[in-house]
Amino acid sequence: MAALPRVKKEYQIPRGRLVFYPFDADGKRLGGRQFGNCPGFSLSVEGEKAPHYSSQGGLREKDEEILIEVTRKAGLTTDNISSANLGLFLSGTVETHTQASGAVTAEKHTVEPGRIYQLGVTPGAPTGARNISVVVLKSEDDATTYEVDKDYLVDVSLGLLQIVEGGAIAAATAVSVGYTRAQVSWERIKSGNGTDLKGALQLIADNAHGANRDWFFPSVTLSPTGELPLIQDGNDYSQIGLDVEVLKPDNGEAVYVDGRAALIP
Repeated sequence: MAALPRVKKEYQIPRGRLVFYPFDADGKRLGGRQFGNCPGFSLSVEGEKAPHYSSQGGLREKDEEILIEVTRKAGLTTDNISSANLGLFLSGTVETHTQASGAVTAEKHTVEPGRIYQLGVTPGAPTGARNISVVVLKSEDDATTYEVDKDYLVDVSLGLLQIVEGGAIAAATAVSVGYTRAQVSWERIKSGNGTDLKGALQLIADNAHGANRDWFFPSVTLSPTGELPLIQDGNDYSQIGLDVEVLKPDNGEAVYVDGRAALIP
């Protein structure tokens, strides 16, 4: 009698690229963008069953069990700290902030020795001015002009003013700052209202070992999770985490897994 044939080995070391296709306000799929390097992407499936028990005898026994609910989730980790990925993590937007050129003649501050003050803070510029020049610091009554490097320091690139300890400026002194703003622009990422981002998700496989199968999730929501180190000791790379809720669309299935196409002879 012949032995049963061995099952074909199909081991896998998974690798690949993730592409997210956001939906517009009407639920239409827009153009996709890659997350970049993703050290982790794992799918979990959890089912809930409804058991039935027979009461026809003295011992109540389970005689049926029906699957009534399936929940599919995924966890995504990327160490590509791009502007777009930071925007996803903050549930926010990426924009260009433009600073108009102009002269500031009398910006008021009450200062303390040793403290640092951001210049140019307004409701429209909450992080202040950048690339300033011709900085002049005077007492509020304009009677005294203070000396740079002796009484105060200025980081002109970041628009920061620091009062020197031991200089001529005492505690709780009201001062007036004059400076010139350059016309510049920079990238800004703003946090949003925390709503989930909806779209479709595609995994394009490029495995280190094993057959490539491409995964497609036609309807998902992304939400940020975990910690993003902003300062840390050591040499670990920062990572961004996102929770992925896998949903079933009205006109299809929740998950599609495609092998690579072959020509039909």
